[in-house]
Amino acid sequence: MAGAKGSSAATLYLVAYNAASFAGWAYVLAQTAAHLAEHGGSLDGLFGRIGLPLIWVQTGAALEVVHALTGLVRSGAFTVLMQVYSRLLLVWGALYLFDYPEVRASYALVLMVVAWSVTECVRYSHYALTLLDINLSALVYLRYTLFYVLYPAGVSGELLELWAVLPHAAEIHPLLKPFLLANMAGYPPVLYSLYTHMIRQRRKILGGAGTAKEGAATKSKKKL
Repeated sequence: MAGAKGSSAATLYLVAYNAASFAGWAYVLAQTAAHLAEHGGSLDGLFGRIGLPLIWVQTGAALEVVHALTGLVRSGAFTVLMQVYSRLLLVWGALYLFDYPEVRASYALVLMVVAWSVTECVRYSHYALTLLDINLSALVYLRYTLFYVLYPAGVSGELLELWAVLPHAAEIHPLLKPFLLANMAGYPPVLYSLYTHMIRQRRKILGGAGTAKEGAATKSKKKL
């Protein structure tokens, strides 16, 4: 999500949206960490603790497609759609539909949720602060660096979750399993597209020399 187009009302809306999204993801991350601290290796009850907040905060990200399509932000609508679609498939097409331990109480779920939560806490806080003309160089650096680890981690968790769903997919519809397999086959090119996009953005925002810190604050308002 890039900056708002002009009006103060749009800016206030986007600040509120990003702040609310940050709060939602921070809650999911905190509850996941608390469950792991309290129960150690047992993941029983984790989904009951984070399931609904996770589903709804991720569903709220669908608004970002609307933001891009209407020109409220300068992000590319197709790039946003690729990011949002796969996650909606996971939360509604896997976690919501299939109440099995290998889906809702797995380390794949933990890997996916932690990767998503950390990514989004950094992303939404960066956007909200940028809209308020508050620029933290450390946050900008994290925004355009953590993806090196978090993108592959999140995708690995997503694919493992979909794999766990496959044996049960026919319970919903006979075509659901081939549909999920087709989506899984599409992951490598989509990951490559998103990954290289972020690498290009990192080069533009952070640069490569000592001027990176000086330019990061200004450039971060103009790029995803």
